[in-house]
Amino acid sequence: MKRLRKFVIYMLLALVVVIAGLTASVFMFKDRILQQFIREANKHLGTPVRIAKIEISALSDFPQFTIELSDVYVEDSHPGEYPLLTAKRVSFILNPMEVWKGNYTIRGLQISDSETNLRINKAGINNYTVIKKGDGSGTVSFDLQNVGLRNTLVTYIDQAADLHHEFSSSSLIATVTANGNQYTINTRGDLTTEQIGIGTSVWFQKKTFDADVQLIYDDKNKVLDIKPSTLTLDGADFEVSGSYRFKDKNLIDLQTKGKNANVQLLFTLLPESTVAHLKQYQSKGDVYFDLKLKGELSSNHKPGLDVHFGMKDATVFHPDYQSRIENATVEGQFRTPSLANTREAFLSLRNIRASLNGDIFTGNFEMKNFDDPYVTADFSGEVNTDELLNFYRFEDLHELTGRINADVSLQGRIALLKNKSTAQQVRTEGNIELHNLNFRIGENQHAFTGINGALQFNNNDLAMSNLKGSFENSDFVLNGFFKNVVTFLLFPNQPIGVEADLKSEFLDIDQLFSIGFGSQDQGPYQFSISPNLHLNFTYNINQLRFRRFHPTRVKGDLLVKGQVAVARAIHLSGMGGTVDLSGIIDAKNAKAIDLIASSKLKGIQIDSLFYVFEDFQQEFINYKNLRGQADADISLETTLTSGLSIVPETLIADVSAVIRNGELNNFAPMQNLNKYLDDEGLSKLRFGDLKNDIHIEKKTVYIPQMEVRSNLTNIQISGTHTFDQHINYRVVAPLRTRKKIDPDEAFGAIEQDSKGQSRLFLKITGTTDNYEVTYDKEAVKKKIASDLKKEVQELKDAFKLKGQKKKKELELKKDEYFDWEN
Repeated sequence: MKRLRKFVIYMLLALVVVIAGLTASVFMFKDRILQQFIREANKHLGTPVRIAKIEISALSDFPQFTIELSDVYVEDSHPGEYPLLTAKRVSFILNPMEVWKGNYTIRGLQISDSETNLRINKAGINNYTVIKKGDGSGTVSFDLQNVGLRNTLVTYIDQAADLHHEFSSSSLIATVTANGNQYTINTRGDLTTEQIGIGTSVWFQKKTFDADVQLIYDDKNKVLDIKPSTLTLDGADFEVSGSYRFKDKNLIDLQTKGKNANVQLLFTLLPESTVAHLKQYQSKGDVYFDLKLKGELSSNHKPGLDVHFGMKDATVFHPDYQSRIENATVEGQFRTPSLANTREAFLSLRNIRASLNGDIFTGNFEMKNFDDPYVTADFSGEVNTDELLNFYRFEDLHELTGRINADVSLQGRIALLKNKSTAQQVRTEGNIELHNLNFRIGENQHAFTGINGALQFNNNDLAMSNLKGSFENSDFVLNGFFKNVVTFLLFPNQPIGVEADLKSEFLDIDQLFSIGFGSQDQGPYQFSISPNLHLNFTYNINQLRFRRFHPTRVKGDLLVKGQVAVARAIHLSGMGGTVDLSGIIDAKNAKAIDLIASSKLKGIQIDSLFYVFEDFQQEFINYKNLRGQADADISLETTLTSGLSIVPETLIADVSAVIRNGELNNFAPMQNLNKYLDDEGLSKLRFGDLKNDIHIEKKTVYIPQMEVRSNLTNIQISGTHTFDQHINYRVVAPLRTRKKIDPDEAFGAIEQDSKGQSRLFLKITGTTDNYEVTYDKEAVKKKIASDLKKEVQELKDAFKLKGQKKKKELELKKDEYFDWEN
């Protein structure tokens, strides 16, 4: 035991002495080693190299020692100054015993935080010929058994072949064995294809593989053989083999097969942005994948690609969802004779057949010419929509229930859909049946319920047959067509037409406007008409709600084109009577919406009219002061804000009205006349038929003189009332008694009519909040009432002429509404 202990101690001492000796030798001969290394490097390198610092370490890779270079810059061999390699640290590993004998064999190489730029210009000259030609003699040689790359980026650009590849790795380990002009390279680690660029096509972006690769490089014949190697991506294995020859021509012959394939393997071939939401899906069953890339790589030639993929009797599911696709079969192929010529590319998905929780569906898809796609596709099947939502979660679609039965097909050149004259050449056929469909959609989860009906494709149009249901508070039944619907769904900023009949028991316009033109977070809605919307709409609505307006039996038609809406022959019941209305809305300027309208009111209750229109935004007279029925013809022109409020300065209107069985109750100005007329009944004034032609313009209501024949007296009233509530009313009333009249004060305000009856002239002036009633001596002298009547007539004539001209400019012919080219 003592001898064994001494032996171990002696051995340890010997090892320490050897280590110390070697370490001491390294540092004793440090300068000589570095000088020899630099001398050999300069002897072989033909481009400038800049190094911030060189050190020798005997401990970092013991028992070997390393020459460590910091902040390395190696210039490429092209004219000008451009880096071939930059690295934070490059370490060369050597054997100290061999160095002691003068043999500088590089046994290992470690490169950290590097970028390598490999380029071939249009003349076919590379930038990485940095080794001087010579006899190969020298004291430095390579036998790389340990090559390590950390945080490296390699860019390869071949302008002659129109290639642009980028690779990166956080950790890659390799061994290189030389046998004459052949080098065997074995490597393991992670490899990210930032991109594989061939011509204008970019493949395998941001794909990170676990690589186990064996390469054999023949430097004499310029051949790189890829022995059967494995690349693993997101759990899917690819078996890769082939060759790359570049002595006379760049020729590639690459084969890749999916090994232990699943649906994830197919997803890995697609762009990350496309498959990010599919990564959690799993599969069971037979999934296959086979890729061949073969041909010449040059500026004029690109290799052909042929990919076969698919599944047989497979099951696809999401581990967190209940539904699954079972018995799935699909035969897929993508091929192109040249990656640079996608006009001849072809993609097919044939014999698609599967079941979603027992519901079977089938389909096919083919696309030719990726530059100008020609598509042939069909789908047939019945789907339970809640099972569909339990298999795949659609963004902003919630609580989906009901069934959809579809049998549709599409065939044609997709670009033809962009032009009206050719759109019908794309054949779209088939039917979609909706059965008790319910869902919530959007950020605010607006509810569609009880959707039933049939949809039939007719090339670029979609026919609706008894499409009925409810949207929030409103219900609908639609029959007609969606025009240009396929183009609208496939391409941005395309027009959509609706030529249909609408029937509804109830429409909540307040809610529809709030949903369509605004949101709860944004406050009041902002009305607009899309330039891409074309409507030819007839409607029959039993009840409607818009603010305080709740009409019934609403009928009419609506035409929309070019952000102009024309409402024709609208008839409705409401406010105790009926309304017939026509109008034009020009919404080209969203902040200033022009409105021209004419209406006929019959039997309208005046108090209801004032209530519905919120007393016309004034407090001088309100719906509680008024009673009676009105017939009226109204023409108006105005500009509206995006919130559909009138811009007062723009309102011009003519109102020809007849009021029957009217009452004016508790109207303060009328009550104040009692001081002069000695009539207590003025607080509740009843009158028979009252006629007048009122004009509104320049923020002023002009009221020509009218006679109010009441239960108490006959009064003539005229005047003006401005939108800022300044009033100037003129009143002429019979003077039955002079008890309350001061003769001196009233002098000049009393006149005898032809029958000898005394009439008193009064005026009400000021504002609605602060007014006064005084004698109107001026009216007797100047005949103000007749002058006002003449002024009103002139304004009406001018407005009528202007309104007819503008209406003619905006009016649209009915047959223009689906002329997509205009």
